[in-house]
Amino acid sequence: MRGNRSRLSDNQAVETSTQLPPATEPSAPNPAPMRLPRALYVMVLLLIITHTAFNGIRISMSLAAIKAGGGALWVGILTAMFNLVPAFLAIYVGRRVDRLPLRKPLVFGCLLAATGGIIAALQPMLWVLALCATAIGIGWMVIAAASQYAVGFYGSEAGSAALRVKAFSAMAMGFSISSFLGPLIAGFMIDHVSFPAAFGVLAVLPIIAAAGFWSKRILKLPSIAGKVADAPAGSAGELLAVPVVRNTLITGAFITIGWDLYLFMVPVLGTELKLTATQIGSVLSLFAMSVFIVRFFMPWLSKKLGERGVIVTAMLIAGGTFVAFAFAHSYALMLVLSFVIGLGLGSAQPIVLSLLHSAAPPNRIGEVNGLRMTMISTSQWTMPLIFGMLSLKTGMLPLFLVVGSGLLSGSVFAKKKLPKEL
Repeated sequence: MRGNRSRLSDNQAVETSTQLPPATEPSAPNPAPMRLPRALYVMVLLLIITHTAFNGIRISMSLAAIKAGGGALWVGILTAMFNLVPAFLAIYVGRRVDRLPLRKPLVFGCLLAATGGIIAALQPMLWVLALCATAIGIGWMVIAAASQYAVGFYGSEAGSAALRVKAFSAMAMGFSISSFLGPLIAGFMIDHVSFPAAFGVLAVLPIIAAAGFWSKRILKLPSIAGKVADAPAGSAGELLAVPVVRNTLITGAFITIGWDLYLFMVPVLGTELKLTATQIGSVLSLFAMSVFIVRFFMPWLSKKLGERGVIVTAMLIAGGTFVAFAFAHSYALMLVLSFVIGLGLGSAQPIVLSLLHSAAPPNRIGEVNGLRMTMISTSQWTMPLIFGMLSLKTGMLPLFLVVGSGLLSGSVFAKKKLPKEL
């Protein structure tokens, strides 16, 4: 009887239930939550490999620019080039992700990132690095749009919408691992071999990931993802008119801007304090370690604070730590602050991604992800340039106060605009 009812429409189910005496109708047991599919963890592993290369190359380029005499301005230029072109392409790529199979964009993104790394290894000149950063940034943007789309559907296929947050948390924990490995590998290779060797080793990783993404035996993609050929067209303004989408995008932009400015500012601050490449890499790696730790406890934190509470608390911690960085004058203090700021910045992203996936209009999930990346990338290529130029006048320490104040004000916005229950 229960099996037959599960196949009825909602109206039929209501009609049937009204014909049965309440006393004799058995209560259906709560089904046990299903586990996330194995394919999700294969996807996460391939993303770890690719994201390790992305993070390592980005840090290597910053340090290469400093060594070549480019200073903070060229660090800002290179950081901006990772995001300039993606800012204009992200919505288009998101719309294509809504319509096409996912293997092609995943493989294309990996090969484009690998090409940028190989060219950087052969010709590590400043203007060449800028072109390579553009190629790598486009490649990673394509990978991110396709993988976020797939991860949301892995959570849906698992049988429970609640598992979607766990799916994005698993992906975010993978990024924590790669954020730890990338700077560590880059710093070690630079100090003990050379900059070209660092670029070359890191460029091999996306090629390995491309092979995994392409193989149907290695990775089974969600059956629904990337197969909506008749996805409806519409403007980005229609998406921004949805309050929960708009406010979540703005909140996510605050958090991601803080994250990327941190990655831009720490190498420059470390150089000002005369730290070695290995020390700078270890500071960034400790940040990644704390991000991994806090994401491991995400289910408990969400239950304790609520989703909005997690986001607001994360922004308060990150903002306060940025302010404290303005008074950091030693390697040991930078390690401590890096760990603390990782706890703040690392806890909000899985909730933001899950909320956007569930709030997006049907068949426009990829486009919402593209809109998110457009907003983020626009800030990412403008802010490093502005901060790079300002640092020539003020140094890096006062700029930490500015970023910290921005995140603290963002926490007020999130508390007012995000719904209490997401």
